[in-house]
Amino acid sequence: MHHITGNISKALFLKGFHLLFLNMQKYRTILYATFLWICLFFIHSAVVAQGFFVEGKVMDSLTQQPIRNATIRWLHQKRGAVTDSLGLFHLYHAPVPDTLRISCMGYAPVLYPVPVNLLAKIRVALMETNNTLQDVIVYPKGYDPAISLFKKIMKHKPANNPVFFHTLQYDVYHAIEIDVNHLSNKMIQSKLLRPFKQFFFDSAVQGTATVNIPVFIHEQIGAYQFNLTTHQQNYQLYQQKTSGIKNESIIQNMDDFKMPINIYDNYITLLKAQFISPLSANGLNHYHYTITDTSVKESQTLYKLNFAPLSAGGNTFEGYVWVDAKRYAIAEMSMVTAKGSNLNWVDEIRLQQQFSLIRDSVYALTASNTSISFKLLSNKQPGFTAIQTEAYKNVRVNEPIIPLVREPSTHPEVGLRSKQHNMLPADNDLFTFDGSKKYLYQKVDALKQIPEFKTYSNVLKTLATGYYPMGKIDIGNLYKSFTSNYIEGKRFNLGLRTNTLFSKTVQLGGYVGMGMKDKKPRYAFHTLFVFNHYAWETLRFSWQKDFSPLKDNADELNENSLFGSLLLRIPRSAIYLVDNQSFQIQYQKFYASGLSFHIQIATQQLSPLFNSYFSYQNYKPILVNDPNPQMDGYRDNNVSFGVRYAFKEKYVITSFQRSSISSKFPIVAFTFTNGIASNIYALQSDLAYQKYHFSISQHLMIHGVGDLKYVFNAGITNGVLPLVLLDVAKGNDTYYYNQYAFNNMYRYEFASDRYLSFFAEQQLGGFPFNHLPLIYRLKWRSVFSVRALEGSMTEANKIANAYNDQTINYHFKVPDGVPYTEVGYGIDNIFHVLRLDAIWRLTYLHQPNTPSFGLRASLHFTF
Repeated sequence: MHHITGNISKALFLKGFHLLFLNMQKYRTILYATFLWICLFFIHSAVVAQGFFVEGKVMDSLTQQPIRNATIRWLHQKRGAVTDSLGLFHLYHAPVPDTLRISCMGYAPVLYPVPVNLLAKIRVALMETNNTLQDVIVYPKGYDPAISLFKKIMKHKPANNPVFFHTLQYDVYHAIEIDVNHLSNKMIQSKLLRPFKQFFFDSAVQGTATVNIPVFIHEQIGAYQFNLTTHQQNYQLYQQKTSGIKNESIIQNMDDFKMPINIYDNYITLLKAQFISPLSANGLNHYHYTITDTSVKESQTLYKLNFAPLSAGGNTFEGYVWVDAKRYAIAEMSMVTAKGSNLNWVDEIRLQQQFSLIRDSVYALTASNTSISFKLLSNKQPGFTAIQTEAYKNVRVNEPIIPLVREPSTHPEVGLRSKQHNMLPADNDLFTFDGSKKYLYQKVDALKQIPEFKTYSNVLKTLATGYYPMGKIDIGNLYKSFTSNYIEGKRFNLGLRTNTLFSKTVQLGGYVGMGMKDKKPRYAFHTLFVFNHYAWETLRFSWQKDFSPLKDNADELNENSLFGSLLLRIPRSAIYLVDNQSFQIQYQKFYASGLSFHIQIATQQLSPLFNSYFSYQNYKPILVNDPNPQMDGYRDNNVSFGVRYAFKEKYVITSFQRSSISSKFPIVAFTFTNGIASNIYALQSDLAYQKYHFSISQHLMIHGVGDLKYVFNAGITNGVLPLVLLDVAKGNDTYYYNQYAFNNMYRYEFASDRYLSFFAEQQLGGFPFNHLPLIYRLKWRSVFSVRALEGSMTEANKIANAYNDQTINYHFKVPDGVPYTEVGYGIDNIFHVLRLDAIWRLTYLHQPNTPSFGLRASLHFTF
């Protein structure tokens, strides 16, 4: 019976298997789904069984700066970690719910529950605790322990201040991150920001949600050396990586922080504004100090010295320092700019530094964090935050200098234009790069793929440069697209230039304009070859046929600009225009030492559109109303050679432009120009001359006073020349303030062939407005200026240009005997963008229509 039953069961099984096989196509979907769910179940079980790593950051609740050496421990698991110099930690999390305990000396501990399925990064803010001393200490009447501690810090400054170290060497990791923030839910849902919604992320900080969009990240690895004996500073850039909005000016402003902020300085410069340091020798007149805590760390007793400004309206800080009780050196610093500080577009700047005891002798900086919160209009409007992080290793103090090994192509002074690297190694010998930066790179790179991101970036570039990118070319200049004069009437210009998508070493550019009145085209074209971006070696060809009032600076807005044409202070018919047809070839090269030179060959034909009474050799006066003009203008052929020396100059190099920022030392320049007479038909000229020009300029930051800028110029011209080729002083025919000109002088009013000129501007910051109740909130700033010109002219040039003929219509002046002088007082930072200057002309007031006083306005964007 059992045998028969087994045979029946076997037969039924085979029959069922045969039917299943025949209907495999019908049941294939069901089988695949079942198999997939079984796999997912086992994978999920394996993942849960393995656990994962929790990543997070610990910050100070007041300063929002990272906290170093904070202890992170599970309450139930036997695991823990310590935060690094950036406040970051990585800790394994078993597949069970648990709670993190975060604690640090001087802060109240925090418990942070962590679920099994946590995926986001953790951010925890610790609040400071003011622990009182256990012992009761009785001080004499009138004795303040905080003031006593401050005085001891001052006494030990020479031993602790790093500027007095004989030598200082370290390897440095430098990172800059820029995030857009202060975005409300309404803004996020708007049409402008809706395409970026997927890239917003919330960072939970003790129940507070903030929305950020990373738009820029930049990392560097380098080495720094300082030698007190030789006063030499060397910075060697090894590697770097950048992603996001390409804006060299942003990087350059943040680059001011590359040299660590020195808490021991009497004044600290932030965004070109001076702040009184809490450890200033004059600190007791600006700060109130209190001792709020004491602790023992690695057998070293530390005092916590808090400081706060005595009065509002000044550029000061509030925060604290931890002071070594034995050496009276700073072991840690955390501070934020005080409310009411005179800064534009900035809500606050937070600074934090960590110091370590080196060889049991001196404290040296080992970690630094700077956070700048920028705002556009108010705290409720969108803004952005720039965070700079630095970590130092292999710090060596008062040891023999180990020479840095340089590659031939590396230019250390260029900074961000040094040798480029696309990737930074994850296992670098100097530093281990934080994994969170990889996450930011991914976010920024993904953000760049959105079409709207490119559009918004192009709009920002247009506002900054005047050019709008369109593929391989840029269209502009927006600010010079319209002008007007009595010859052309209303005139419109269209300009184009190639960008790096076309070529990284060659740029083609130019513009074409036409007036609605005379219907004649004016144009200018150029070709620029960049042979070396690091040493900045270029060759430039340029052609022009346009009105050229006088030689202008690159950033100058003259009568041919939109602002200049709308703000004329004289009738348009009174403007002295010169039609200039020219061709130039210029070669220039810069060296790491600060020395540069240029060689230029030029030919130009200058046709004044006003009466020119030059009569010398074969030349005859050119009169506007002459029905039979004798000649079209003055042909000038010349070769010039110039040298310039700017020691330790700061500058920005873009793909096709090198712009000077400043130098603490005088910048000296000399140019020699030789005019060549020629009988060649196309270059025929009888004008032979020699010109010598010398200048010295400097930008000084006088601590406690303000910024002083001065420019001294001197020139000599040997030869008999028409007025347009002599040294014509630069006047200003507009109500727009021109920093390069005499603002109460007309153009072509003064001329000479030997001259000395002096420009100076002293900016006093918020004085005296920061001492006036309520007025200090306006953040106005004062500026004084003085300009003077002394010159002479040879008798030969006076005769050739009819200087002594008082009957002619146009008559220029020679500033001999009495210098032309004007002084001014300006109020800067009105509504954060406007500067208004009152200018008094002190000499040469006897001529009719000569103003002794004038108001000039200008737009001035500064922090």
